[in-house]
Amino acid sequence: MSYWKEGGWVEVEISKGDQKDIDSCLSIAKELKQYFTEEAILKMGEDLKSHVLYVALDSVAVVGFVTIYNKNKHVAEISWIGVKLDFQHQGIGSALIDHITFDLKSQGIKLLEVKTLAEDGKYKPYEITRRFYEKMGFVHLDTIDHYPGWGPENPCAIYIKVL
Repeated sequence: MSYWKEGGWVEVEISKGDQKDIDSCLSIAKELKQYFTEEAILKMGEDLKSHVLYVALDSVAVVGFVTIYNKNKHVAEISWIGVKLDFQHQGIGSALIDHITFDLKSQGIKLLEVKTLAEDGKYKPYEITRRFYEKMGFVHLDTIDHYPGWGPENPCAIYIKVL
Protein backbone atom coordinates (compact mmCIF):
# COMPACT_ATOMS: atom_id res chain seq x y z
CA MET A 1 0.00 0.00 0.00
CA SER A 2 1.08 3.59 -0.31
CA TYR A 3 0.00 6.85 1.31
CA TRP A 4 0.81 10.54 1.03
CA LYS A 5 3.14 11.96 3.69
CA GLU A 6 5.21 15.14 3.81
CA GLY A 7 5.06 15.94 0.12
CA GLY A 8 5.49 12.46 -1.31
CA TRP A 9 4.11 8.98 -1.60
CA VAL A 10 5.37 6.46 0.95
CA GLU A 11 5.22 2.73 0.29
CA VAL A 12 4.27 0.45 3.17
CA GLU A 13 4.71 -3.30 3.01
CA ILE A 14 2.83 -5.68 5.28
CA SER A 15 4.45 -8.98 6.12
CA LYS A 16 4.85 -11.46 8.94
CA GLY A 17 7.09 -10.12 11.64
CA ASP A 18 9.65 -11.95 13.73
CA GLN A 19 11.79 -11.58 16.86
CA LYS A 20 13.74 -8.65 15.38
CA ASP A 21 10.51 -6.60 15.15
CA ILE A 22 9.41 -7.00 18.77
CA ASP A 23 11.31 -3.99 20.16
CA SER A 24 9.86 -1.76 17.41
CA CYS A 25 6.33 -2.93 18.22
CA LEU A 26 6.83 -2.29 21.93
CA SER A 27 8.22 1.14 21.13
CA ILE A 28 5.04 1.95 19.18
CA ALA A 29 2.89 0.72 22.09
CA LYS A 30 4.83 2.87 24.58
CA GLU A 31 4.12 5.89 22.36
CA LEU A 32 0.38 5.13 22.55
CA LYS A 33 0.01 5.85 26.28
CA GLN A 34 -3.71 6.62 25.93
CA TYR A 35 -4.26 2.97 24.91
CA PHE A 36 -1.64 0.84 26.63
CA THR A 37 -0.73 0.80 30.32
CA GLU A 38 2.68 -0.35 31.51
CA GLU A 39 1.06 -3.61 32.61
CA ALA A 40 -0.45 -4.09 29.14
CA ILE A 41 2.93 -3.46 27.50
CA LEU A 42 4.52 -6.14 29.70
CA LYS A 43 1.81 -8.61 28.65
CA MET A 44 2.23 -7.53 25.04
CA GLY A 45 5.96 -8.26 25.27
CA GLU A 46 5.16 -11.86 26.16
CA ASP A 47 2.45 -12.20 23.53
CA LEU A 48 4.70 -10.82 20.79
CA LYS A 49 6.93 -13.86 21.32
CA SER A 50 4.15 -16.43 20.98
CA HIS A 51 1.39 -14.90 18.84
CA VAL A 52 1.58 -14.47 15.07
CA LEU A 53 2.93 -11.00 14.34
CA TYR A 54 2.31 -8.93 11.23
CA VAL A 55 4.12 -5.65 10.70
CA ALA A 56 3.64 -2.65 8.44
CA LEU A 57 7.04 -1.42 7.26
CA ASP A 58 7.84 1.79 5.46
CA SER A 59 11.23 2.17 3.83
CA VAL A 60 12.87 2.73 7.22
CA ALA A 61 11.04 1.07 10.10
CA VAL A 62 8.01 -0.69 11.55
CA VAL A 63 5.12 1.80 11.56
CA GLY A 64 2.34 -0.54 12.67
CA PHE A 65 1.66 -4.06 13.87
CA VAL A 66 -1.04 -6.56 14.71
CA THR A 67 -0.83 -9.88 16.55
CA ILE A 68 -3.23 -12.76 16.33
CA TYR A 69 -3.60 -16.19 17.79
CA ASN A 70 -5.83 -19.07 16.82
CA LYS A 71 -8.40 -19.92 19.47
CA ASN A 72 -9.36 -23.08 17.58
CA LYS A 73 -9.31 -24.28 13.96
CA HIS A 74 -12.08 -21.84 12.95
CA VAL A 75 -11.60 -18.78 15.19
CA ALA A 76 -8.67 -16.37 15.55
CA GLU A 77 -8.37 -13.35 17.82
CA ILE A 78 -6.52 -10.08 17.45
CA SER A 79 -4.54 -9.70 20.63
CA TRP A 80 -2.77 -6.39 19.93
CA ILE A 81 -2.76 -3.72 17.24
CA GLY A 82 -1.00 -0.38 17.05
CA VAL A 83 0.10 2.23 14.53
CA LYS A 84 2.68 4.93 15.25
CA LEU A 85 1.05 8.26 16.08
CA ASP A 86 2.60 10.05 13.08
CA PHE A 87 1.25 7.35 10.76
CA GLN A 88 -2.31 7.09 12.04
CA HIS A 89 -5.26 7.95 9.77
CA GLN A 90 -3.24 6.94 6.69
CA GLY A 91 -4.91 3.55 6.12
CA ILE A 92 -2.19 1.47 7.79
CA GLY A 93 -4.48 -0.06 10.43
CA SER A 94 -7.04 -0.87 7.75
CA ALA A 95 -4.35 -2.44 5.56
CA LEU A 96 -3.18 -4.58 8.49
CA ILE A 97 -6.73 -5.83 9.13
CA ASP A 98 -7.30 -6.47 5.40
CA HIS A 99 -4.04 -8.40 5.20
CA ILE A 100 -4.70 -10.66 8.19
CA THR A 101 -8.30 -11.17 7.08
CA PHE A 102 -7.12 -12.49 3.71
CA ASP A 103 -4.36 -14.58 5.32
CA LEU A 104 -6.62 -16.10 7.98
CA LYS A 105 -9.38 -16.83 5.48
CA SER A 106 -6.88 -18.69 3.29
CA GLN A 107 -6.04 -20.84 6.33
CA GLY A 108 -9.68 -21.82 6.82
CA ILE A 109 -10.37 -19.44 9.71
CA LYS A 110 -14.05 -18.45 9.64
CA LEU A 111 -14.32 -15.86 12.43
CA LEU A 112 -12.04 -13.10 13.71
CA GLU A 113 -12.56 -11.73 17.22
CA VAL A 114 -11.20 -8.68 18.99
CA LYS A 115 -11.76 -7.30 22.48
CA THR A 116 -11.64 -3.62 23.33
CA LEU A 117 -12.88 -1.22 25.98
CA ALA A 118 -16.68 -1.03 25.84
CA GLU A 119 -18.70 2.13 25.42
CA ASP A 120 -19.64 1.86 29.12
CA GLY A 121 -15.97 2.59 29.90
CA LYS A 122 -16.58 6.16 28.70
CA TYR A 123 -13.00 6.70 27.52
CA LYS A 124 -12.76 8.90 24.41
CA PRO A 125 -9.75 7.26 22.68
CA TYR A 126 -11.61 3.95 22.55
CA GLU A 127 -14.60 5.53 20.82
CA ILE A 128 -12.26 5.90 17.83
CA THR A 129 -11.10 2.30 18.25
CA ARG A 130 -14.65 0.94 18.25
CA ARG A 131 -15.55 3.00 15.17
CA PHE A 132 -12.43 1.65 13.43
CA TYR A 133 -13.41 -1.96 14.10
CA GLU A 134 -16.98 -1.30 12.95
CA LYS A 135 -15.67 0.35 9.77
CA MET A 136 -13.57 -2.79 9.17
CA GLY A 137 -16.68 -5.00 9.32
CA PHE A 138 -16.59 -6.11 12.95
CA VAL A 139 -19.90 -6.40 14.78
CA HIS A 140 -20.34 -5.84 18.50
CA LEU A 141 -21.31 -9.23 19.93
CA ASP A 142 -21.36 -8.65 23.68
CA THR A 143 -20.08 -6.55 26.56
CA ILE A 144 -18.79 -8.25 29.67
CA ASP A 145 -18.09 -6.23 32.76
CA HIS A 146 -15.58 -7.77 35.11
CA TYR A 147 -14.04 -9.70 32.23
CA PRO A 148 -11.28 -11.94 33.65
CA GLY A 149 -8.05 -9.98 33.80
CA TRP A 150 -9.78 -6.64 33.15
CA GLY A 151 -10.64 -4.35 36.05
CA PRO A 152 -14.23 -3.53 37.03
CA GLU A 153 -13.88 -0.07 35.48
CA ASN A 154 -12.85 -1.63 32.15
CA PRO A 155 -15.89 -3.33 30.60
CA CYS A 156 -14.87 -5.56 27.69
CA ALA A 157 -16.60 -5.23 24.31
CA ILE A 158 -16.28 -8.33 22.15
CA TYR A 159 -16.39 -7.73 18.41
CA ILE A 160 -16.46 -10.37 15.69
CA LYS A 161 -15.94 -10.40 11.95
CA VAL A 162 -17.09 -13.23 9.73
CA LEU A 163 -14.39 -14.12 7.24
